[in-house]
Amino acid sequence: MSDVIKPENECPFDPKHYQCDCFIAPVGSFSWALIQLKLRKRVTRSAWKNCQGNNEMYLAITPRVNELTIEKESAYAVDGVAVGTQYDYLTHIDLRNEHGNFVPWQPTQEDMMACDWAFVEEAGEKKEPVKPELETEPKFLLKGKLTIGTALDGNMFGYADLSNFENGYRMGEWEEISNNTSISELIELSMSNANLNPPHALAIFDDVNVVKIRSELGSKRLIVKCLDKEYDLGMSHGAGTNKTLIHTQTEGSLALEELFTSSVGKTLELELAFYDE
Repeated sequence: MSDVIKPENECPFDPKHYQCDCFIAPVGSFSWALIQLKLRKRVTRSAWKNCQGNNEMYLAITPRVNELTIEKESAYAVDGVAVGTQYDYLTHIDLRNEHGNFVPWQPTQEDMMACDWAFVEEAGEKKEPVKPELETEPKFLLKGKLTIGTALDGNMFGYADLSNFENGYRMGEWEEISNNTSISELIELSMSNANLNPPHALAIFDDVNVVKIRSELGSKRLIVKCLDKEYDLGMSHGAGTNKTLIHTQTEGSLALEELFTSSVGKTLELELAFYDE
């Protein structure tokens, strides 16, 4: 018998567990896992643990993006598909690992019968640290109007003016309203999706004051405010990247990515509020 097919991983077939007038799936079942994926959660199976007991593989959903344009020298510019062709990037489920690699995923019979599905954090028995109370007012605040554009075959969303860089590109627009930070020449404010490394990350790029900005804002907790909602992106991990500040995957960045991908062509008023931890 396969190591994956274990009796304790299979869902019970007691009909009473599934009789309900509303749509409720048993926790840990395949149906439950699909619901969590549609809620933009990451899920995994206990059977996917490695020899160290870590869940190095997990599933995540990549949302649909409409009317993307194939760009020159992109991965999609293949024989028979002309540059400039528009297409829809359909919603799909990826199997990913901790190194950022991914492949499209299809369930097996074992996966559909299993009852060992769990959130990635729960499966690894990781607990979110208790977040300290924020100050009433942010230490630094950048406010502006962001017209959401898209680039890199629909893998990047937001604003960028990188046309002066090798393999550069432009997307979206940014109009500053107020600013008391050291960010004076903003040339990128963007969200990446699952296909880029790092995935689900907010990038802030100002190539004029990199050192000063990292010193001033790198240790601050970033809360992005938009449409009466707040997105907690934590502290930056900009050092060692080609961006000034980069806020990697958090629950807040996943929700902000969903906002950006669903708002292409729209103008949003954003506040980037930086708080002392």
